[in-house]
Amino acid sequence: MRQLQPKVAEKRKRDLLQWIVHYYIKNSKPVSSSVIAKESGISLSSATVRNILQELEDEGFLKQPHSSSGREPTDKGYRFYVDYLVEIQRLASSEKERIEKEYSRRTAELDTLLIETSKLLSHISQGAGFVLSAPAQELTLKRLELVPMGGPNVLGIMVSDAGFVRHWPIRISFEPTENQLSLINQFLNERARGLKIKDAQKTVLGELRRLEKNLEDMRSVVAGLFDRVASLNGPDNLYVNGVDQMLTHASDIGDIPTLQRLMRMLTEKKTFAALLEREMDREDTENLSRSLTRPRVKIGDETGIPELSGLSLITQTYDYRGRPVGVLGILGSKRMEYPKMMSLVDYLSERISSYLKAWEEIES
Repeated sequence: MRQLQPKVAEKRKRDLLQWIVHYYIKNSKPVSSSVIAKESGISLSSATVRNILQELEDEGFLKQPHSSSGREPTDKGYRFYVDYLVEIQRLASSEKERIEKEYSRRTAELDTLLIETSKLLSHISQGAGFVLSAPAQELTLKRLELVPMGGPNVLGIMVSDAGFVRHWPIRISFEPTENQLSLINQFLNERARGLKIKDAQKTVLGELRRLEKNLEDMRSVVAGLFDRVASLNGPDNLYVNGVDQMLTHASDIGDIPTLQRLMRMLTEKKTFAALLEREMDREDTENLSRSLTRPRVKIGDETGIPELSGLSLITQTYDYRGRPVGVLGILGSKRMEYPKMMSLVDYLSERISSYLKAWEEIES
């Protein structure tokens, strides 16, 4: 009997596995040898197909729920499929046009853009779309300002260099004059501009402690402003949309208690935000240009979070001045169209990075 060369046999097995995972994603049906013979277009005998299927099952790429049923991909099988993609399929032109229209309505506040991006990711993927901006304490300040609102009320405004904007009404202990607020704003921006929030707070309050006693009022106002800025840290920088859409794949995710834990985790955000922050830190540590990276895919238990074991996670960072400042992506069924969804995530991260660069040029 003629023996196949090992490379040829391995390629044949890989090609068959790729077709099986793709078929299962599209049809959500276990794949039998008869289906492969009829629909795959792969020229293999029935006996050869059965042998390869058994090998793939023994190696952990496929599983057979029942002895009489076809095969389904395991997490390892999905991982093979994702890693096997040499070229990411580009988005259909109609979807690109829709995305361009969304971004033509951009606003100066980055969080508005991020909310709309998470909605767009959810709408196209039919899963949960999310965007995480950098932790507030890591943001670099571009401007801090107090604006009079009448009486002892002022509006505190913070703008980071990457376009993150926040404002709060603050009630102080006295009615400030225009000159007093002008002095405070000048002081703040001379000392704080270009510093990370965590460093600016320490620097500015340290200098205030050395000021003369008759500037006690100024010191209390600035301390109050930084108290509000410091409170930004937490899961509020994570925007998630479309969680309810994942319920259409409830049978893939798990039983009712598992679903309840998943919904609770995504509502509370802390655990999920921590996972995404680790992805961003990893990208920053590796110090790779965004153009050299591809979307990361974590399948099931690869996330390290039990509640996500029935789902797949696709993430990509977005950059400002060559440094990752956020991460966005999709959380959905393991049967998602990986090439299309990876392309979507990659494209939108590129758009946000471009937006931040354009925003800087407009503001400077």
